Amino acid sequence: MPVALLLQAFYLGSFCVNLRLEEHFFIMRENLESIFICPKCNFSLELKVFKKTRGRIHGGELRCKKCKKVFKIIDDIVCFKKLTRTVKDKQKIQKAKRFYLGKELRKEWLKHFTKPELVMMRDQWQWMIEKTNLKGSQVHLDFCTGAGRFLGNIPDLVGGEIVTLDFGFADCVGLRELLKKLRKYSRVTIVCADAHKMPFAPSSISSITSWHGLDEPGTDKAVKESKRVLKRDGRIAASGLFYEEGSKSLKSALKWKIKFAKEGEVLKYFKKANFKDIQYRTFFKTKSLERKDFLPKFGDYYTIYGISGRK
Repeated sequence: MPVALLLQAFYLGSFCVNLRLEEHFFIMRENLESIFICPKCNFSLELKVFKKTRGRIHGGELRCKKCKKVFKIIDDIVCFKKLTRTVKDKQKIQKAKRFYLGKELRKEWLKHFTKPELVMMRDQWQWMIEKTNLKGSQVHLDFCTGAGRFLGNIPDLVGGEIVTLDFGFADCVGLRELLKKLRKYSRVTIVCADAHKMPFAPSSISSITSWHGLDEPGTDKAVKESKRVLKRDGRIAASGLFYEEGSKSLKSALKWKIKFAKEGEVLKYFKKANFKDIQYRTFFKTKSLERKDFLPKFGDYYTIYGISGRK
C-alpha cells in the first residue's frame, strides 16, 4: 500500500455528524454523572450545574456526599485533580492548544515513522478495536489518551458514550479543541484524573482501550482499576512497550523515576487481576536509530506489545 494511502487510513471514522443522533447523545452525556464516584472515599457524587447547553455540562461541580470534597467541571472537562490558575498554567494551556491545532491536526508525527512502523501501528490499532466490542459498548473508556492518536479511530465505531481519561489538564484542553475541529467531539466526555485511582463506579464501564497507556509508571494499578470499573464480560485491549534489561533506555528512565514494566510483567498483572481470555501479542521489535530522542536511546532495542482480556 502506498504510504500516502496508508496515512489516510489512520482515522477510520467519517467526519459526518448525524444531528438527530448528536442531540440524543447530548442528553445521555449529562446522565453520565451516575458513573462518577469520589476517588478519595469511593462514595457517590452530587452534581451541581452552573452552565449547560443541550445536555452538555460546560461548568459545574461534583460534590462527594460523604467527605464533601468538590471536583470542578471546567470548560466541559470533569477535573479530579487540583488546578491552579497561575500565568504559567495559562501559558501551558495556550501552548497545548497551539500544538494540538497545529502539528497534531496536521499529523506531523507520522513523518517520523517508517513504512513498516506505520503498517505495525495500523495493525495494532485494528487489533485493539477487534478485541473490544465497541459497537455494543454503552460507555467506552480510553485512558492515558494523550493526543488522541488512537482515539481518532473510534468515535464512529462506538455504539454509546466515550469517556477519555488523562492526568494533564492542558492536554485535556488540547484534545477537546482537536476533537471539535475534527467534528468527533459530540459523544466524548473528557476526564482529567489519575488512571491509578479512576473516579468511576464499580462495573460502570462497558469496554476499555489504552494505546501505550501501559508505558506509564504504576501499570499494575491501572490494570487493577480497569478490572474494577469494567462491567461483567467487559473487555479491555491495551498496548505498551518494554526495553531490554540493562539497556541505556531503562537506566535513563530510572534516573528520572520513570518505571517501565519489564518483559512479561504486564501479563502477570492481568493474571493477578483475574482477567479471563487473556491474549498477548508482540507487534514489533526494533532498534532505535534516532540519536536525539530522550527515549528510546540510540541503538537500544525495544518491543511493542498488545494485551487484551475479559472481566
